[in-house]
Amino acid sequence: MSNMSKGFSRRALLRGMTALGGAYAAPSLLSGFRRAEAAYRTTRPDLPKNFGRGKSVAIVGAGVSGLTAAYTLAKAGFKVAVFEADNRYGGRSLTARPADDRYRTWWFGKYDPDKLFPRMYADRYQERDDSPAPGLQVCTFMDDAWKAGGYKGDPVDLFLNAGPGRIPSNHVNLLALCQEIGVALEPYVFQSMSNLMQSKQFNGGNPVSFAQITYSLYGEMAEMLAKVNQEACKLQGAAGSRAKQLANLYQLFGDLQRKDANDPCNLLLNQMSSRLGFSHLPGGWRDAGKIRPTVGLDAILQSQFIGDANQNPELSPGSFLFNGFNIDWQPALMQPVGGMDRIWQQLLLQDVPDDSLLYPRSRGSRKAKVGDLVFLNTRATGIYDRGGDAVVVLKGADAGYGWNDAPIAFDYCISTMAPNLLGQVLSSARMPAAFMRGLEAFSQTGEWDGPWGKDPTPNLWTPAIKVGWQGKNRFWEEKDEIYGGISWTTDIIGQIWYPSEDFTARTGVLTGAYNRGTNASQYAAQDGPQRLQTAVHGLGLLHPGSTGDIYVDRGLSIAWQYMPHQVGGWASDTASTTPQVYQDITTFRRDSRFYCAGDTWSYWPGWQEGSVASAYCAITAIAGTIDRTFADSACFGTAG
Repeated sequence: MSNMSKGFSRRALLRGMTALGGAYAAPSLLSGFRRAEAAYRTTRPDLPKNFGRGKSVAIVGAGVSGLTAAYTLAKAGFKVAVFEADNRYGGRSLTARPADDRYRTWWFGKYDPDKLFPRMYADRYQERDDSPAPGLQVCTFMDDAWKAGGYKGDPVDLFLNAGPGRIPSNHVNLLALCQEIGVALEPYVFQSMSNLMQSKQFNGGNPVSFAQITYSLYGEMAEMLAKVNQEACKLQGAAGSRAKQLANLYQLFGDLQRKDANDPCNLLLNQMSSRLGFSHLPGGWRDAGKIRPTVGLDAILQSQFIGDANQNPELSPGSFLFNGFNIDWQPALMQPVGGMDRIWQQLLLQDVPDDSLLYPRSRGSRKAKVGDLVFLNTRATGIYDRGGDAVVVLKGADAGYGWNDAPIAFDYCISTMAPNLLGQVLSSARMPAAFMRGLEAFSQTGEWDGPWGKDPTPNLWTPAIKVGWQGKNRFWEEKDEIYGGISWTTDIIGQIWYPSEDFTARTGVLTGAYNRGTNASQYAAQDGPQRLQTAVHGLGLLHPGSTGDIYVDRGLSIAWQYMPHQVGGWASDTASTTPQVYQDITTFRRDSRFYCAGDTWSYWPGWQEGSVASAYCAITAIAGTIDRTFADSACFGTAG
């Protein structure tokens, strides 16, 4: 255990060993945890400081996965260069911020006073030319009161997380990384009983609160079970402890009331349960308030709020009521303070050894940073594994360096490109046939086409679209008592997300639409103004009378299948839905000089946890070619 951090206590080690339960047999694969902080059970290989001395690594892609790999490898002594085809960092982690110069100055003063990497601030983006909405989109969110007051004090921190927006508690690799690099986290409310549901099949299309539907459903289910159990209570008599225990359970589960105070088994639906919520809030003195009415079971069953058990709830309407049961979507999640881009921004600002820069650049007397390893506007047009090294053909220019289809040899290469894009540039020489077959499977399209036209998303990926609004006020809080969480609709906008930060502030940003799958393909086929008008209509369904409370002219939309160098929202749970394809794309030669990372190469597609975990696997694989003690790894399915 000589490679473990000095601050890693024996108790923490035993706790980590127990939790890993054989996931890694080689001690060197256990993480070195930060001194006096939580012993996260990460899968990061514990590489000695100079483990990679004399070795170089090219990383294709400057998203969360690529930057995590760069940071980890550079600290271990490798020389690293990161090549990003786009003109921005972050990959699918894109957070749009106000284009106002004074706002930008305030933001850098708060988050990066030295302004080391100005391009980390994203205030505009543009979908590809083949998009139905190819125009440049500039974020014009603004705290108007702050501006009118002469830019004094702090504005409301306004941003749209156009990509990932939340972090579950079991994403331990990502959480440990955030802790290590100084990303502050705060609660993200996924579900509140004040959130709304809407369907044209329910109550004339009027929205209804989660509380009203949830209690009505649970109460009626509990009442039915109680009636079945009532006969058992009678038969078992005084000795019927089990039947009475069940009756007690049903009473608590459904907040039922006793028909006879002396009979614990005769239970009825409680029409006055406060779990239903209030149509008129109670107040002082004799202001008792008014409880919402229960909703009949038949109405709930016809509402489309329950969904279809045979469909994937991630891709189809419905299942609204039960999303919070999933550990990935539990009611309380997390988010970085200040926006999801704070993760990769902090990665850019991490110190790395000066000699980790494969291409030195002017930086004065300051220490080298991860951001100094990155070259934007530089794409890989060819990748070859030659056995003794990896060759990457580069085209582009940044930071005083330029490449014009220049073949550059590195000891290793990690690609974070989408599989179908990788298949266009990767030579099949020395690549396993299964791996190339997997890339080809990801290149098939047509699954997401429809009457609206063709969609470029690969069949094994999922199209995704978002819309962002700035509120003139926080009407969702003031009118509907909604503080965070998500409201759901069967309309094409799918969802509205409410900010979990800056409660009661004077303004805020809503995710005004979020959909995926077929609905996202259909929605993305609209041009820019149509997308916004569709979202205004959807807002009116969930919040009647509030469409005038947003700045429509400040709206943004993004369809990920049309973004430059992207192919969609995420891979469609490949490991579970097409396990052979997933096995193929994770088939690497043990002595390879080329490996892949990114959430597609993980059991967490669409999550940043997958980006980080797969980066650690690629690093582990590289380490295994240098030191065989790293070869016995869960990444290869061989540990334990």
